[in-house]
Parts: sequence; C-alpha cells; structure tokens
Amino acid sequence: MTDIATTLAQAKAKLAAWQAEAATAAASGAAQAQTADAAWDAVAAIEAATAHAEGLRGQILARNDSLTAALAARSAALASAEKARSDGATPPIADATATALRASLVSATGLTAAKLDGANLKTAVAAVDTGIATLDDAAISALASVLVTLENKLQDSEDAEAAADAALTAAEASPAIIADDLDKALLAREAALRLAAAGNTPAAVLAYVDYQAARARLASAAAPAVATALQTDWNTARDAQLSAVADLLAAQVAVIQAQLELSRKRASMVAKLATRDADAATAVDAVLNPPPPPGP
Repeated sequence: MTDIATTLAQAKAKLAAWQAEAATAAASGAAQAQTADAAWDAVAAIEAATAHAEGLRGQILARNDSLTAALAARSAALASAEKARSDGATPPIADATATALRASLVSATGLTAAKLDGANLKTAVAAVDTGIATLDDAAISALASVLVTLENKLQDSEDAEAAADAALTAAEASPAIIADDLDKALLAREAALRLAAAGNTPAAVLAYVDYQAARARLASAAAPAVATALQTDWNTARDAQLSAVADLLAAQVAVIQAQLELSRKRASMVAKLATRDADAATAVDAVLNPPPPPGP
C-alpha cells in the first residue's frame, strides 16, 4: 500500500528542488530561459497536484471523526438495549417478559406457543418486508452500472478530444513549419555561397548540409500524401470525437433514466410502507387461517 504521507513528502521535496532549479535557471539569463520555463511549469503542476492530494487526504482523514461518532452512537444504542433488557421490575425485552407476553397471547388467541413462534409466521411477515426492501435494489444496481459506464464514456470523450486537438494542431502548424523550412533553406544557401567564397570550407559545408536538409523537408511536405494524411487524420479524429460525444450523451441519458426509475421505485416503496402493517397482517392471517383445500 502506498503511504500518502510519504508520497506527499516526496512531492514536496521535488517541489523544493524544482523551485531551486527554476530560480537558478532564471538567474542564468536567456541561455537557460527554456529550462527555467519548464521548471516553473513543473512547479505549478506539482503544487496543484499536491494541493489536490492534500485536500483529498484531509477529506478522507476527516472521516475518522465520522467513524468515531458512529461507534459512539452504536455503543449508546447498545446501552439503551441493555437497559431495556435488564432495568426495572419488568424489563420490556427481557426473556421473562417475552415469555409472559407469549403466555398472554396464547391465552387470548387460543394459539399454541409453538404456532406463535413458528417459522411460518416469521416467513410471512419477512416476505412482506423483503418485497418492500427489494423494490429499489434492482434500480440501485442499474444506476450504479450506468454511472460506471458514464465515467468510462467521459474518459473516452476526453481522450477523443485530445486526439482531435492533436490532429488539428498538426494541420494548423504545417504552414508555419513549411515557411520556416523555406527561410532556413534560403538562409543556408546564401550562407554556403558566402562562406565558400570566404574560404571557410567547414562552415560552408555545414550550411550546405542544412540547406539540403531543409530542401528535403520541403520536398516531403510538398507530397500530396502529406496533406491527405493531415486531412485523413483530422477526419478520423473528428469522427471519433463526435462518436464519443454521442456515447457520452447516451450514457448521461441512461443515468438520468436510471435515476428517474430509482425515484419511481422509492415512491412505490413509500406507498408500500404506508400499507405495510395491513399487508403484513393479511399475510399473518393467511398463515393462521389458510384457505380450505380445493374440493374433489
């Protein structure tokens, strides 16, 4: 198990190191400007991640108090039950009180003690309560399932958006890349001529190599397949994102529908609870007074 305190400490150590690196790079001037920018970006990212983790840690640890309160409430409830079992002349849930109640009912109803404590009566009442309790079980399971699907579709949509952004960025960056390569080729050509005339052979050769490299990149960019690929990549990413958005919407609709169904089931449960005693009494009566068997 990963220890959150250790991980936070390690993250804060990295934060301090990157802050120092950023400050040192920034003090070094233009030569280290890119390094400084990258380090400051890392500092900002780890600060945000650490703050988020600490916030979650605080929320999680705060639940310790909730658990302590729950255990204290449980102890109090057990104490109340024990008091009802043991305090006073006739504790209401003591064994002796239960025995006396059974005897009174046997006398008043004409039923036997075995019949009163029989499994049939308990089963009949339990069936009513189970029927009420399970009204929303399937709806809760269905909602949980579509919530998982929604989370997955949300991630899929974010991934598809990133892919579409990358495809569009590649196409949008292409003109600037071509213009830059053209500038490099022209500059390298002039440099090669100038340096060769000045007798600086190594520098002239280097400029010529740069010139040929820029020409090769321009030739590659001019191939129709490159533009086709940029268009195809965008079409594919665009269609995938549209599909992901549609899937996300469908998942959202499914969640809304499941929430509605759960609300309906809970409304039905409330209605059943309102008649629970009457329904349970009917079930008990059916056990005590079963219908006569069908005639021959």
